[in-house]
Amino acid sequence: MLYSRTQSSDETSPVNSYTEWDPLEEVIVGVATGSAIPRESERMIRATMPEEWQDMFLANGGSPFPAEIVDAAQEELDRLADELSGMGVTVRRPDAVDWAGRGGYTSAMPRDCLLVVGSRIIEAPMAWRSRQEETTAYRALLAEYGAGGAAWVSAPRSDPDRVAADSGPWAVNESAPAFDAADFVRVGRDIVGQLSNVTNRAGVRWLRDYLGTDFTVTLLDVDDPHAMHIDATVLPLRPGVVLVNPTRVSERALARSPFARWDKIVAEGPRPAGAVPRCMTSGWINMNVLSVDEERVVVDSCDVGLARQLERHGFQPIPLPFQHLNAIGGSFHCAALDVRRRGTRESYV
Repeated sequence: MLYSRTQSSDETSPVNSYTEWDPLEEVIVGVATGSAIPRESERMIRATMPEEWQDMFLANGGSPFPAEIVDAAQEELDRLADELSGMGVTVRRPDAVDWAGRGGYTSAMPRDCLLVVGSRIIEAPMAWRSRQEETTAYRALLAEYGAGGAAWVSAPRSDPDRVAADSGPWAVNESAPAFDAADFVRVGRDIVGQLSNVTNRAGVRWLRDYLGTDFTVTLLDVDDPHAMHIDATVLPLRPGVVLVNPTRVSERALARSPFARWDKIVAEGPRPAGAVPRCMTSGWINMNVLSVDEERVVVDSCDVGLARQLERHGFQPIPLPFQHLNAIGGSFHCAALDVRRRGTRESYV
């Protein structure tokens, strides 16, 4: 398959990332300290959280996460940061914030609230009330990147009550733009996203208008009524190879997407429940891996089956423990925002 180069990287900007797989040079790794159980509407909790944990969220929203979970998750994040630093990657960290005291959620998942497209770094408007101030933890880093030449912009924000849906397939309506950054993955000139319980068409339209003709934003047709973040549904690993969740996206939908001609690694199955409570994610969190480059992929050390599957396709898995971070709501792809990768804007479709 031939790929066409359309633009060289921006050598003057500290922010430069066009794909999920180009060689990683700088990354923001999240901080779990201060994480709180998110307080959200019953409709949002029922739409996005595992059924067996929904009542816990409704009863305890706004309280700190248990200290033993947070402390262990912080150790996992620190180990990830050390591992990446040992590979020569520049690692940055956000501020720790007392999110329970601010009615917020966490600083552990920078990819949820920040979208890097080329030399642009975009603050997502976020549909959850508990995430409205989340980029506060990254303010010093964002100011540094902006002063260094990156295009730093915040998408327009609306009161979460305004975008909360009373009916319809999703927990958000179309009255104002809403999207989480993690509902999009980057494939050079193409950005692939999904509609979900936190991302609406108005949000996608704003992103298309902002990016202009330099990029094409395509919506993938997913079959997941609980959709929230695309990176456990599809995740491109290198040019021409994408990891796919077979329960959430059909072959027909993929055939109509930028991944139509790509090789598909169909994930063999979700991770079974373990000793650490997985209160915010499904077993498909095992797909939420982080590519260091076109060969090396960080995976959870408990996901032996997925690691072997990736090995069979020529990847080099890097196993690290991360199950306590899963309990707070994410995994490697969520917890690490690639600020700079060594690559250019190319077409891969």
